[in-house]
Amino acid sequence: MQVMQTRDASISRVWKSSMAISTDCVDDHFDKDSVSSSDFTTPVRASLFPDSSPPPVLKREMVIHLKEDRQDEAMYLADEYFRDIIKYTMHRQMMDRPSPIFENQVTKEMRAILIDWFNDIVTEYSLKQETLHLACNLVDRVLSILNIDKSQFQLVGTTCLMIAAKYEEVFAPEIKEFSVITDNTYGVDEILQMEKFLLAQLDFLVALPTAAWFAASFGKRMKFTEKMTKTMRYLVDLSLLDVHFLKYRPSDIAAAAACFANVQLGKEAWPKEMVEDTGIVTDDFIDVLKDLHHMYISAPTSEYKSIFNKYCETDEMQVALLFAPKY
Repeated sequence: MQVMQTRDASISRVWKSSMAISTDCVDDHFDKDSVSSSDFTTPVRASLFPDSSPPPVLKREMVIHLKEDRQDEAMYLADEYFRDIIKYTMHRQMMDRPSPIFENQVTKEMRAILIDWFNDIVTEYSLKQETLHLACNLVDRVLSILNIDKSQFQLVGTTCLMIAAKYEEVFAPEIKEFSVITDNTYGVDEILQMEKFLLAQLDFLVALPTAAWFAASFGKRMKFTEKMTKTMRYLVDLSLLDVHFLKYRPSDIAAAAACFANVQLGKEAWPKEMVEDTGIVTDDFIDVLKDLHHMYISAPTSEYKSIFNKYCETDEMQVALLFAPKY
């Protein structure tokens, strides 16, 4: 309790000036509609590159991604490495896990709106899926240890997204872009100051295995088709929206998503080879699978449709529109 009070006092000292997201968010009578109409849902800018050909920076990034994919493929298919890697990451995922229950002014609805907004930004700037998941992990860890005022929540979220992009991306957006995406509600200096504060609170421990990382490794190990991979990616992204999923291990969320994709295309749900390689059995993720199945079915009618809309696109092979298998 004393540690929490000290950190609360510290964040109050750091942020002496009022930095409200909007007048609606500062109002004590908070509701979902007020946040939905605030800067929280500020749309990202229109297409950055109206020209059909990508700029040189993106061309270099495409080449780097191609090389990374080939290296990852070799690593995940190598028997002498895969089991040791999974064993280590299974251990690492238990470190500094965020709590699904947090005592502060930020509500579950505000968190869902932030993540929905994150997905829009990640899509617009062509950032990695791992950047999205790492940003959400950082937000959840911050909410677990600090009492965040709702007027500062978008600043905290924007800073977490910037930290994740710095860590994951080869060519991360410039810092000023993170000010732009908030409609200049927060300046570069404010974001940098918050970055210093949050990194200190997190003891500079940024990278932890996420469900997206496990899903990518499982899919490559099982040699998923492109459609199966996109279905699995869609499911682990959907899991970000519901704080309830924080009670599950990231590896179990990924295994459940992989199982879903297998069953959807009539393949073996969770091959015995994966049990041997990972130590994960179906009983470990059966509850997660039920929850993911529910999320998949209810996504079209959800209030937070950014992820659903993304995976309805042709580029994502419209996997959000496929039938939901029965279990």
